[in-house]
Amino acid sequence: GFPPLPKGEGSPARRVMKNLTIIPLILILFTCLACETEQKGPSHLDVGKAKLIDSGLAIEAIELLTKAEKKEEDKAEPRALLVIAYSYALESGAAQGQGYEQEYKKQRTERIAALNEAEINKMIENLSKRSQVQQNGFQALAEKGTDAAVVIVDRLCSGAYPEVHDLFISTLVKIGSKAVDPILEKVNDVATPAGVKIKLIRVLGEIKDKNTVEKLKSIDITSMTPALKLEVYTTFYRLGETTYKSEILTGLTANEIEMRRAAAKAMKNLKGVNTKSLINALKDTDSQVVTDIAEALSVHKTKDAVEPLVDILKSEHDTDAKEAVLKTLTAYAEAGGDLKKGIGRRVSVLLIDEEVSNSQDRLRLVHFLMHPVLVKQLKAARLLDDLDTKLYEYAEKEESKLVKTALHDLLELIRK
Repeated sequence: GFPPLPKGEGSPARRVMKNLTIIPLILILFTCLACETEQKGPSHLDVGKAKLIDSGLAIEAIELLTKAEKKEEDKAEPRALLVIAYSYALESGAAQGQGYEQEYKKQRTERIAALNEAEINKMIENLSKRSQVQQNGFQALAEKGTDAAVVIVDRLCSGAYPEVHDLFISTLVKIGSKAVDPILEKVNDVATPAGVKIKLIRVLGEIKDKNTVEKLKSIDITSMTPALKLEVYTTFYRLGETTYKSEILTGLTANEIEMRRAAAKAMKNLKGVNTKSLINALKDTDSQVVTDIAEALSVHKTKDAVEPLVDILKSEHDTDAKEAVLKTLTAYAEAGGDLKKGIGRRVSVLLIDEEVSNSQDRLRLVHFLMHPVLVKQLKAARLLDDLDTKLYEYAEKEESKLVKTALHDLLELIRK
């Protein structure tokens, strides 16, 4: 047989056996370290998402998100983000500058077509906060069509992401005819909140699909609330069924606030409205009604509305109502003729007579008076009754520094 191996610590055989044991251990250690290193720090998905949503660096984001798509077990989020990234890169011009335009267009088209429900949900989740890529992402959803409409309508019904409900609505309008059936399904669902049904029925009026009338008439409206019925009548009117006009107009004087709101919202879309009924509706105690009536008066213009509109500016109505009034008065000033007469002077008197208690409201009025048409009116009033002197005297008493500064800027414009 073979002679026994030497047992000494330093013998060649012992060293060989030792090395054979150590080498695999070293390899295992390196493998573990490599795995550990790979896991440390943010992932391609996290970095790519931050590059896109926070910084708008679409090209860099696409590179990272493409790697994430290959690596992540759940591919819904990287794929959702890639649709947004390709959309933003093309819209912002970044793709053209890098020579990627054709490839990105191809990728965007293919990826929108392939979007599934999970990916659409991930798109909405990432678009729920305001960012520079938000509009481009929602545009991609609009191009997806029916599948996106189903998810968006569901989100509206559940009340999810309230901060982007306006974008949900505008996206459904862009989707157009392909959104009609998903909307009608939820309108016909007893579980859908009445407030959401009102919004969805308004969307149908915005879409203006000719087939909607018959589909909407097939829904039983007898069990609907009076406000909801009024929204249906308004949508019928907008789709060409003008026989419902009288029912809509009666809503302006209804006891139920939701009916008055529905009727007020409809006024700007009705033809041949008696402006006296709109002026009377400005006396409503509800700010939402007043806001919509003020907007309607920018469509149905009348000089008789100027004084009642100005009165809203010193009322307790909310900011939306007052901003709607100022937009309408601006439209009157720009329209010229009898409509613009006296607006600048009347609003100035609100300040001079200290009829506006809120400093933000006063600042809003001063900025309104800086419109070129109104400055011209105030220059004429300066010659007639020293209006600029009265404004200066008021400015000296003004406690708000912002309003005081704005008043001095206005006076400079008047005295040029």
